[in-house]
Amino acid sequence: MQYMDFSLLLYIGMLAMGVLVGSSKSVRSRELPWLGRVQFVALIALIAVLGVEIGADDKVISSLGEIGLSALIITVFALAGSILCVSLVRRLLKLDREGRTAAQKRTDCEQEEGKL
Repeated sequence: MQYMDFSLLLYIGMLAMGVLVGSSKSVRSRELPWLGRVQFVALIALIAVLGVEIGADDKVISSLGEIGLSALIITVFALAGSILCVSLVRRLLKLDREGRTAAQKRTDCEQEEGKL
């Protein structure tokens, strides 16, 4: 249990540190075109490591037949629930497909017109 407490604190601490760094004006004022690629690579690495961990667990592999359908159903409902929640929050906050409000869209359009 001690290890779990430390790792949870580590995760929360890293998240807090990321929020602090990301919210600083010097970071927000710059474009970070590489950030999306880094996030994608990190996500793929995380998924691969989780797959290796699951594949190395004999109990999980031996019970795949039993848990397969349940896991599929849970996955489908989790995915559908996530999509539904995102759609509802976007409607509630009046965001477009790119996560912008109407005021942000106008500002973006005005900035584009100023560049032309």
